[in-house]
Amino acid sequence: MNATQAIIVLKNGARKYGFILNNDHSEDIQFIPGTENTFRTLESYSNLVERIPVENIVSIDTFLK
Repeated sequence: MNATQAIIVLKNGARKYGFILNNDHSEDIQFIPGTENTFRTLESYSNLVERIPVENIVSIDTFLK
């Protein structure tokens, strides 16, 4: 799995902290909320994946550890 740690700010003002899964989708972003502890096994994160429509996003801030 290839993921980038990020903070996503939505149009409603909410902030989501977690990881963006790298994919080829242009209509939405696959996002897993939480910390690195989320990624112990494939099963532990597959049910947490959220699809956030691009039109609902104000900004995405990515960072490296």
